[in-house]
Amino acid sequence: MTNKAIALFCFTLLIASCKDKAEPAAETAETTGSEPVVTQEVVPPAPVMNKPDPDFISKSKTQKDKAEVVDQVWHYYFALSIKDPTPKKNLYEGQWLDLKPGGTFARGLYQDTTEKGFYLYSDNGSEGLLELRSDTAASEWKVKYDPSNMLLIGTAKYGNNPWQIKLKRSDKLPEAGNGEK
Repeated sequence: MTNKAIALFCFTLLIASCKDKAEPAAETAETTGSEPVVTQEVVPPAPVMNKPDPDFISKSKTQKDKAEVVDQVWHYYFALSIKDPTPKKNLYEGQWLDLKPGGTFARGLYQDTTEKGFYLYSDNGSEGLLELRSDTAASEWKVKYDPSNMLLIGTAKYGNNPWQIKLKRSDKLPEAGNGEK
């Protein structure tokens, strides 16, 4: 995929996310006239277990680091699922991912680390594949990135395939109330 296509996709995500700033309603039933109207809240997928085994840990520790991916912290900017309506706000607000040299990662919410584990990243030039495993969750993503953004496209291996997540590069952890989307 070319840089123009990535930029167009990111722009489309931005436009879709800016349409309406109203908060999504939790599952409710309202009555308008004689028929109830039901809305549902979009929720992130539940984690699928596949703990890191010794072979996975060994491969993650000996892989060649991709400098463009491990040099800073990635903030979750926007996520959507092809199965659900487009969310009106960032479902992952305040969450971050730090891929570290040596095959380890940390994930958290604002200043707190909520998960640590191992990752494998393979890159064929135009697209990468990222597999994350910890004691609490596992996921696999196709990866596209530019100097300031990363796009994770879920695969079917751990059931992440309906999800696409945009992350933004940062030199620090997100701060609560910072107005980040």
